Amino acid sequence: MKPIDPRLLRHARATRLFMVAVVVLGLAGAALVIAQAMLIAEIVVGGFEDGLTAGGLRTPLLLLAAVALGRALVAWLTELAAHRAGAAVKSELRRRLLDRAAELGPDWLSGQRTGSLVTLATRGIDALDDYFARYLPQLGLAVVVPVAVLARVVTEDWVSAAIIVVTLPLIPLFMILIGWATQSRMDRQWRLLSRLSGHFLDVVAGLPTLKVFGRAKAQAESIRRITSQYRQATLRTLRIAFLSSFALELLATLSVALVAVTIGMRLVHGELDLYTGLLVLILAPEAYLPIRQVGAQFHAAAEGLSAAEEVFAVLETEPRASGTGEVPGSLRLELEGVTVRHEGRSEPSLAAARLTVEEGETVALTGPSGVGKSTLLNVVMGFTAPDEGRVRVGGTDLADVSLARWRERIAWVPQRPHLFAGTIAENVRLARPAADDSAVTAALRDAGAYEFVRGLPAGDRTVLGEDGAGLSAGQRQRIALARAFLADRPVLLLDEPTASLDGETEAGIVEAVRRLAAGRTVLLVVHRPALLSVADRVVTLTAPAALAQEAAVSLPSPANAAGSPSDILPAEPAPAAEALAEAPTARRHVLTRVRDAAGAQRARFGLALLLGSLALGSAVGLMAVSGWLISRASEQPPVLYLMVAVTATRAFGIGRAVFRYAERLVSHDAVLRMLAELRVAVYRSLERIAPGGLRGARRGDLLSRLVADVDALQDYWLRWLLPVGTAVLVGAATVGFTGWLLPQAGLVLAVGLLLAGVGVPLVSGACARRAERRLAPARAGLATRITDLLGGTAELTVAGALPGRVARTRAADATLTRIASRAASATALGGGLTALIAGLTVVASASVALPAVADGRLAGVELAVVVLTPLAAFEAVTGLPLAAQYRQRVSRSAERVYEVLDAPVPVREPEAPAATPVSPFPLELRGLSARYADTAHDALAAVDLTLEAGRRIAVVGPSGSGKTTLAQVLLRFLDARAGSYRIGGVDASALGGDTVRRFVGLCAQDAHIFDSSLRENLRLARPAATEPELRDALARARLLDWADALPDGLDTLVGEHGARLSGGQRQRLALARALLADFPVLVLDEPAEHLDLPTADALTADLLAATLGRTTVLITHRLAGLDAVDEVVVLEAGSIVQRGPYGVLASVDGPLRRMLARERESIGQPGAAVGARS
Repeated sequence: MKPIDPRLLRHARATRLFMVAVVVLGLAGAALVIAQAMLIAEIVVGGFEDGLTAGGLRTPLLLLAAVALGRALVAWLTELAAHRAGAAVKSELRRRLLDRAAELGPDWLSGQRTGSLVTLATRGIDALDDYFARYLPQLGLAVVVPVAVLARVVTEDWVSAAIIVVTLPLIPLFMILIGWATQSRMDRQWRLLSRLSGHFLDVVAGLPTLKVFGRAKAQAESIRRITSQYRQATLRTLRIAFLSSFALELLATLSVALVAVTIGMRLVHGELDLYTGLLVLILAPEAYLPIRQVGAQFHAAAEGLSAAEEVFAVLETEPRASGTGEVPGSLRLELEGVTVRHEGRSEPSLAAARLTVEEGETVALTGPSGVGKSTLLNVVMGFTAPDEGRVRVGGTDLADVSLARWRERIAWVPQRPHLFAGTIAENVRLARPAADDSAVTAALRDAGAYEFVRGLPAGDRTVLGEDGAGLSAGQRQRIALARAFLADRPVLLLDEPTASLDGETEAGIVEAVRRLAAGRTVLLVVHRPALLSVADRVVTLTAPAALAQEAAVSLPSPANAAGSPSDILPAEPAPAAEALAEAPTARRHVLTRVRDAAGAQRARFGLALLLGSLALGSAVGLMAVSGWLISRASEQPPVLYLMVAVTATRAFGIGRAVFRYAERLVSHDAVLRMLAELRVAVYRSLERIAPGGLRGARRGDLLSRLVADVDALQDYWLRWLLPVGTAVLVGAATVGFTGWLLPQAGLVLAVGLLLAGVGVPLVSGACARRAERRLAPARAGLATRITDLLGGTAELTVAGALPGRVARTRAADATLTRIASRAASATALGGGLTALIAGLTVVASASVALPAVADGRLAGVELAVVVLTPLAAFEAVTGLPLAAQYRQRVSRSAERVYEVLDAPVPVREPEAPAATPVSPFPLELRGLSARYADTAHDALAAVDLTLEAGRRIAVVGPSGSGKTTLAQVLLRFLDARAGSYRIGGVDASALGGDTVRRFVGLCAQDAHIFDSSLRENLRLARPAATEPELRDALARARLLDWADALPDGLDTLVGEHGARLSGGQRQRLALARALLADFPVLVLDEPAEHLDLPTADALTADLLAATLGRTTVLITHRLAGLDAVDEVVVLEAGSIVQRGPYGVLASVDGPLRRMLARERESIGQPGAAVGARS
């Protein structure tokens, strides 16, 4: 690790001014250290050898008080400059990181893990606090102070100066050698933390999917394994870092002891006077202290620099060059032989595409799923650069046009629109923030969203959950459409805009799109035929060979599964983790709960307290014995009289380093073990409340709680309880020892330690209380903003809303920076006041000791002990003002952690579950009504449903009619408000949720795809599945040939949320997973969504054939193939309005017949001839 990374100077301007300030303040501090040493030596010599009292030494005493005031001022300014510079640098780096991530665009972001990036931008950059507040100031002092001290010592005693010159370079040499080993380990530790963050964010997003397959509890073991690896990596790193500190401390203390013994021996032989001896003794530790502290702070800085390395790697990634030209007046689009290849695929994602779209023309793109339709839109928007061919706009190469100006002409609705933190109205206004309420209402009407939005408690001012949580897929789609209507731009790109919509709503959207398309250049990606009537021309993209073969594959009959989901047994919760997740009825203070969380680690913490006290006691003992040794040696006694003191000096010197090393290892091991269990407990709590309890939660906030807030709890032990305990024990022992020598001096020291250890923390704590309590929520708010920004970069970029969204993120960062600066002011105040009280205590001790020497109450040789002991004793209380702030900070973080642990469970698990029925049949709903916690109306009302073995039911109805809610009830993700739900004659509420989900499985329309391989995503359904079983499931989902064509086959990584797959491929992978699980009752929620119509209809038919004999609930908007089910249930507004065999309902007037007429009308409408790829 370089002492100063030059890139920090280049990327963070605030660093430069800070380094100048550190040097200037270091020079001032060095001058004051030398002045203090000279004045103390003069006072001790005057009282011991010359018999002077306080009156005779008034001038040195007053000057010593003035020096104390000066040192306090320098300490205050140094702390203030360090913390404020750190806050400014972090803010600048964070701004640059987010700006560059946005510049690199969606194509680059799709290859990153959002959780890792969020942790890098928050926890990673925050780790630079230690670098600026601790490491750099000490580095500045390490350059200035030793030189100044040596310059003064050499004028008095060249022998001592020579010892210092010989031993001093050994410290940085050892620091560099050990530092090399530390840095590589710290890099690995940071990568593990980044991996933990990415994994956690992925797991939280996929918790509903994990619960469906009974794998949610087992994931706790995955979290435990990663946190255990993180703990072990951290401990390995700390062992080396602490070894560095141990070596440095040992060298420094032994060198000081060598100087002290040498001075003592020379005093005995009359080769040195007492003034010189005392001056050198006081200055020698000051020469080693800054360099020793650099080593001690090395590991604190290393994590920040490891994170900074990753930040710089992003900053140094050059974005794709954009043209600067204006957008031509004509918006005629031409694609000439455009080919796009993605890493990890043998076939191109888009192959030699040729297409011309005239200005004002509407072109529909059709073709099999995965053929590259969405990729083509990404090329047109400039997100993806073609590997071959080019795109022209109005005859001008798109590469020469300013992409920002080009995107100002585009309105885009992606396949899976991202909804941002905020109200519905704010989401609709994305491209036009200044639009008035009437324009928003009109856009909602045009998109067919007005009715359901009006029915929400707050209308369009309803605050959305994360990514629209709480809304159906169709409702989210309509809000995204309203966004495009309001944007009112000349180029319109729509990627399956009617996906997830029922026929009636789809018909309304078709008419709205027809109105919107008038006079605009439109590219439509279409799977459902209703929109084809809008198009002036239809272009069919042909599939690569593998996909063409895939379309022809018929589904084999289902094979019997080798095992069942009941074979997947979740790991039993660890007792420690369960103890952490106490019942919410225990309303004790959160810090009491943090203490109780120590559990089995209490003995380790007790040992750490003992070792820390011995280490600090050794430092005090070393100073006291050295003072006595030099004073006694000045009387020139026989050397034998000094041998005990000489031995004690060496013992204290070695003991300080050994005890400190052992204390650090023991305390960090204990706290890391505790935090590992706490992280697992937080995950288990999230698992209990998902998905219902997470409707309003945001992943960025949850990530902040799991990583930053849980990490903050270690400070309760390491930076609050252990330092306070050590200060009490060592302070009491030191006061007792000094009081034994001279009661008045003991009283002075006691008052000084109490003022510095209690009074100063109270004052600085009062100043920082408000700031500290706001710090954790501000960090969480920033994490949420960053998650939202990174997750929706593509839509923000096209809408032109990226600068505004970045500005909001900067505002959140500025708020955090202001709060951190206020906390820094309190920290600096505490440091300055402690330095002032320490200096004045030395003055007061000297003032009471001088008369005692004069009248014989204190031996002359003990004067140096009484005066010098406070210098070392105040080390015990120096960190307490900051410790008090850490206590407040921990308190707020603990509240946020226990909010998760104590969150109410939306679906109550039975205390004594009923016996699991042999069969789930009959599965019965009688008069069942259900509603979500945050709504005033039932989502399902008085629903009756019976499922027997092998019976298949289709549930149809408009978007928002309660179809998905029915699926939630069947899986016990939502409890009934009224009525009953029985499985095999047993009330479902008497069975555990996992037991219910062993019988009832789900393939949801928004099933989560994990950031792993195809194989691991499949094995989620059945971890013991064999290769033939995996391949069979893929074949039944029409995905096998595509998977076989991939270079890595089933080991191909799919990216975060399946980013490397097309929408259809994601859906089919989710289907394959559900089929592999072999649930007795399978709920299929829009299984063919995002597929082209021929494939969708074929897949629906094949699924119905494949599930013949299996109880199936098919939730769908499409009515094709429903003649194969036993019963069709039509839902409207949560109630069943029609039910019966498909043939009967289709032949009588009613809701189903009207839906069928609309669907047939949309398919039968004439459209332009489907052209070959042009």
